[in-house]
Amino acid sequence: MNDIENTDIFECRRCGNCCLHFQPHLEMAEAQNIANHLSLSLDEFKAKYADKRWPGHRTMLIRHNQNGCIFMGRGVDNLSLCTIHDFKPQACRDYQPSFKHRECREGLLP
Repeated sequence: MNDIENTDIFECRRCGNCCLHFQPHLEMAEAQNIANHLSLSLDEFKAKYADKRWPGHRTMLIRHNQNGCIFMGRGVDNLSLCTIHDFKPQACRDYQPSFKHRECREGLLP
């Protein structure tokens, strides 16, 4: 379904709620790609950014801190900012802001 057919989808307002509530799931090849962009080995990337509670050996979850996704920052305007935006996980690229998502509705509130 494209954006024209689904009126529930809207342009991201950069509230950061999706980054606060969800942990991107990565296949190892995707984790390796991000690690390469960060000039890290896969083992270094896993040690620094993978959620150690996830038992996967072929997949991983990106770790969260008190602010949500470890890669989420805030710009000077206090809007959310993905520090790996240019090579962020497919799960993040596929996420579409929508009124169907509670976190998006909450992000629209003042």
